This record gives sequence, structure tokens and C-alpha cells, in this order.
Amino acid sequence: MVGRRRTRRGRLLMATAAPTHAPTLSRAVISPQTASTLRYVGRRLGTTVLTIVISAVILGLLWNLAIVLLHANPFIAKTPADVFNYLFVDSAKSKTTAAENRDVLAGLLGVTLGHAAIGFVFGVGASVVISVLFTLIRPIEFMFMPLAMLLRTVPLLAMAPVIFLVFGNGLVTAAFIGGVVVFFPLLVNLTLGFRSVSSQSVDLIKVYGGSRWTIMRKVAIPTALPYFFASMRIAVPGAITGAMLYEWLFTYEGLGAAITTAKSQSQYGQIWAIVVLITLVSILLYTVATFVETAVLAKWGPNAGKSTGK
Repeated sequence: MVGRRRTRRGRLLMATAAPTHAPTLSRAVISPQTASTLRYVGRRLGTTVLTIVISAVILGLLWNLAIVLLHANPFIAKTPADVFNYLFVDSAKSKTTAAENRDVLAGLLGVTLGHAAIGFVFGVGASVVISVLFTLIRPIEFMFMPLAMLLRTVPLLAMAPVIFLVFGNGLVTAAFIGGVVVFFPLLVNLTLGFRSVSSQSVDLIKVYGGSRWTIMRKVAIPTALPYFFASMRIAVPGAITGAMLYEWLFTYEGLGAAITTAKSQSQYGQIWAIVVLITLVSILLYTVATFVETAVLAKWGPNAGKSTGK
């Protein structure tokens, strides 16, 4: 009898204890802070997408209106409707179908995005490393920042023969051309971001025996995040521009070279479709960069690394 009573008492304790833990587990899935962050990111993303859609509609209307008012030659100047028909409507007058046109552009876009990715990675990596060196070792900045700004003023077209002689026309050249476009905005903004750390935070780390590298990790890098992402929104479309410039100058691949080929063959529908495609892809990548920026800054805060003390 005593054993049965103990067993029943244990079952009752388990039955009464189980419901008290269930709500705790369900509430622990998403904390209020995480939910607030997700709502903030969703609002920012929705606002960005809505702004892009409205801007695209207005741009399309202005594009069509400009062609009408300027009485442009319809053989050369294509309207948004012409581009849509080129990509999605088969025509008896065309030698290729809309599906074939899309397949060609998709293949060319893949090549261009590959070149853009190479230049983007090279430019971002170089700018991060050099800006960190500039921040940790000030004499290096004093020696090389003026030289970097001087090189930035030289047009890439003027440097093209030298670049070809030094690097050839391979992927190294793609990395260099795209990297140059990405490198300089990131270098300047990151260096400025690293310099924006609060003196109170630096003094606090020094009091506890922290080194310059500790200051860089704990304060400077979080402080530079808004500057980094602001530059990334410019660098992502810039990498595509650098890739197309590389293709136009040094190779017969990708969308950059396709524009030259289409012009020589009077395929103006393809040229306008390429312009629209590159614009849409650049806007999409810009939106992705904005989304990543919003998500990261929602976690770290726009004033990460800065002291709030007076």
C-alpha cells in the first residue's frame, strides 16, 4: 500500500509539473527582442522594395515619354514594351524566339556576375586589410593614402594598355578592374569609420590593459559597421560596372562584350534588354545589401562601439 501511494504521488507530481514547463519552452522559441528585430527588418525591407517598385514604374514612364517626345528612331530606340516583347513574346519578324533570347542573356549574365564576384571579393578584401593597417599604423596611412587618391583620379580607360601588358586579359585583370571600382569607396569610408571610435571607449580598454588590436576588435570594427554597409550598397553595383568594363575592354565574354557585338549587328533590342537586365540585377543586389545592413545593424545597433556617456 505504501509503494502504491508513493507511485500515485509521483505520477501526480509529474502531471502537475509538466504543464508548467510547456509555456516556458514555447516562449523561449522567439524572444521579444528577436521578434522586435524581425519586425524592424521586415518594415525596412518592405519600404525598400516599395520604393524600388515605385521608382521603376516612374522611370519606365519617363523612358517611354522621352522616346515619344524626342521622336527617336524606333529601329534604334526601344520602349519598355519593345524590351518586354523581345524577352517574352515570339515574333514572326525575329530570327530567334523569346525563350532563346532569355537563354542567351541568362548565360551572358552568369559570366558577368562571375567576373563581378571576383572583383568584388578582391576589392572588399583589399580595402578591409589596408584600412585596418592604416588605422593601426598611422605612418602607413600618411605615406600611401595620398598615393591611393592620386591613382583614383586616373581613368581606367587610360590605364587599360598598362593593365593589359602587366596582367594580360585573364581573371587577374577582372579582379583588378572590378577591385579598383570597389576598393576606393570602401577604403575611405572604412578608414573614417575606424577613426570614429569614442575616446571614452578607447580609454576604458586601455585602463584594463587592452592593446590596439583589442581596441580594433572590441570598438573600432563595430563602430565602422554602418560605414562599411553604406559603402557596400555602392560597391555591389560598382562591381557589376567594373565587370562589364573588363569584358568590354579585354575579353569577348559576358554582357559587356555582347553590347559591342549587338551594336555591330544592329541588334538594338538585345542592347536595350541588356541595359534593363543589368539595371534590375543591380537594384536587386542593392536591395540584398540593404537587407543585410538592416539585419546586422538591428542586432548591433547603429551606434555600436560608441560610448553613450556624456
